[in-house]
Amino acid sequence: MTKPTYRSAQHQDMAALIPLMSQLGYQHTANTIAANISAVRKAGGEVFIAEHSGEVIGCICAIIDVRLAEGIQGEIVSLVVNENSRGSGIGKGLVKAAEQWLFEHTPTIRVRANQVRKEAHLFYQSLGYEESKRQAILTKAI
Repeated sequence: MTKPTYRSAQHQDMAALIPLMSQLGYQHTANTIAANISAVRKAGGEVFIAEHSGEVIGCICAIIDVRLAEGIQGEIVSLVVNENSRGSGIGKGLVKAAEQWLFEHTPTIRVRANQVRKEAHLFYQSLGYEESKRQAILTKAI
């Protein structure tokens, strides 16, 4: 397999991101993905994609999070590689692209992974990330 290209998401990538988000368990349209990417960028973040032979095969989102207690931290979210391309280093390449961008903005990057995604925990640990906290996420719909 030739090396994939890693770049910022562009308008023509929206439709290709729909099945990737579905593999993460989220249903979207090209319009909702475009709106989310616009919101990420408006908040100072960026979305990167992995492309191979003209096909989008993965994506990752890099955001800047600011908290009163913790200050400014980068965060990697929404990493997904097409199930047919997993295990070929695409995820590592996407993380590297996000890290390079984030380290221009903050010295610390964190990752959150659902407790049931044990493979994700092992993946990030293999890249040097260490578990620092466990917490519950509580939501309220309006």
